[in-house]
Amino acid sequence: MASYSSFKKISGEAIVDNVLTAGDVATNAVDTAKIANSTVQSADIDTGAVNSNKLASSIDLSGKTVTYRPIVDGDLGPGAITGANMASGAAVANLGYTPVNSAGDTMGGQLTMQDGALIRSGNSSSGIVFSGQTISLREGGSDRLYYDSSGRPVESAKPAWMASGRGGWRYANSYGGPSSWRELDDMGWNYSTQGGITTSNNCRVTVPTAGYYYCYLQTYWYNDSNSTNGYTHWNIALNGGNGQMVTGRTPHSMYAYGLRNNYAPGIMVAYVRYLNAGQYITPRPYFGGNQGRHHGNHSLWAGYLVG
Repeated sequence: MASYSSFKKISGEAIVDNVLTAGDVATNAVDTAKIANSTVQSADIDTGAVNSNKLASSIDLSGKTVTYRPIVDGDLGPGAITGANMASGAAVANLGYTPVNSAGDTMGGQLTMQDGALIRSGNSSSGIVFSGQTISLREGGSDRLYYDSSGRPVESAKPAWMASGRGGWRYANSYGGPSSWRELDDMGWNYSTQGGITTSNNCRVTVPTAGYYYCYLQTYWYNDSNSTNGYTHWNIALNGGNGQMVTGRTPHSMYAYGLRNNYAPGIMVAYVRYLNAGQYITPRPYFGGNQGRHHGNHSLWAGYLVG
């Protein structure tokens, strides 16, 4: 039988209400050899009772089963996972593809998207829009250039104009007299324009942007006397003067000179010319005499930006 001196004395303050405090257990007094397997379970430990301050810097988990839970919001702070924290190829292996760097990258295949838009940062009303078989370039909420399902291009704001004359017969006297180049400013043109085209002096067309323009002018001509006095040079002038050819010369198109009948067929002229923004072009024929006349209601003045 053991004697009294072989036992430690346990005071009444050692255990209070089934709770052990830090002062009741000396440092390193309880080690793994003194705790039977499965003696302490998760239900025996209050939430938060074991924190990093109560664990050694190195924990041996060999032979133990570690159960992981999915990573949820709040587990990782902003920028917590960087390239240095991931093994080479880890992102590709887990995602199944190589991510595209938003700061700039090169793709080796196609970028596929459903109906929608690629928009400019800070401007949601401008970008490239995909809708069914139609692709369009949108600016300020309006489709400026688009291709329909048959591949036909349409430019909604392309500079262009069309004008038809008004009234009946007009002689050279209607524009200041014969034997001179005269602007057709008394024609009473009815204009239809788009793309920033502006008009002035009833015949001048000012272009809003630089480029090559196709210009066209035609009329219906009658020669009263069947003589050379009823001829005309039909012309489109640049900035109020002739010399619109690249060499500075004036196209010398002559109609109804020595005509044997009264009606001169094919009174028309057209050309393509590079115009700077702000330049204007105007119908400016030459009247050889006051016996030739043209008809306002059968006159056409039109053009558009080629590119």
